[in-house]
Amino acid sequence: MQPLKMSVSTFGTTEANGSNIKSSMARNLPAMVPAICSHDGHFVIVGSGPSMPRMIESIREDKKNGIPICAVKGAHDYLYKNEITPDLFICVDPRDRTENITLAGDETVYMMASRCHPAMFDRLHDKKVVLWHSFGDEAETQYYKGQSCIGGGSTSGLRAITVGFVLGFRNFILYGMDSCLAEDRTTKRFTGEQSGQVIDVIVGDKTFYCNGAMAQQATEIQELMGAMPDIHIEIRGGGLLAAIWDERKKQGMPV
Repeated sequence: MQPLKMSVSTFGTTEANGSNIKSSMARNLPAMVPAICSHDGHFVIVGSGPSMPRMIESIREDKKNGIPICAVKGAHDYLYKNEITPDLFICVDPRDRTENITLAGDETVYMMASRCHPAMFDRLHDKKVVLWHSFGDEAETQYYKGQSCIGGGSTSGLRAITVGFVLGFRNFILYGMDSCLAEDRTTKRFTGEQSGQVIDVIVGDKTFYCNGAMAQQATEIQELMGAMPDIHIEIRGGGLLAAIWDERKKQGMPV
């Protein structure tokens, strides 16, 4: 497989994101604490790709079996609506995404990157919130005042993997991280959100339709496998990432 070569950048300006960081740090929220040692437990990450709703019973079974469930973006409210309480919610986006947490609950721990929008913290003022720092733009690090930050990928789903890694998890199950559009070639989330420019990505004899962020994610998740060689990732629900994983298995590459 040949990696895609793309130029991507994070949302927001350094100054705007820096303002978010200063605002969140001033709230004196508890900081995320890394695990003392790794363990072989499993960690479920639920994204909002088109395949996610049809996997809801599998997610419910994982929850029943005691596997921690981490929701990303719109997956949070969908899980609550289906009577599945996510153990964690992760957000990295500096934009106001309060529409994703209208059903914020008392049992979920909200792991919020310090660069997140103040409106997100306001919405969660009476909930369990843990703060961590997201490494992305080098210029943003000036606002962290020498504190540790977590890198790893340009999407919230990928960053959830590295957060889970820091927490000590090594086995990851991904739902709703299709990294491609629905079959109509325009819908990028199960919520109906539409995509803009479309890129064709071919894996084996299959063609997938993606936007730039999805295509980049497909490359970056494989880079994570090289950076964290002791992790195992299982992708459920189909889509581009699942096809790449099948191809990696055929070629004897780690998954």
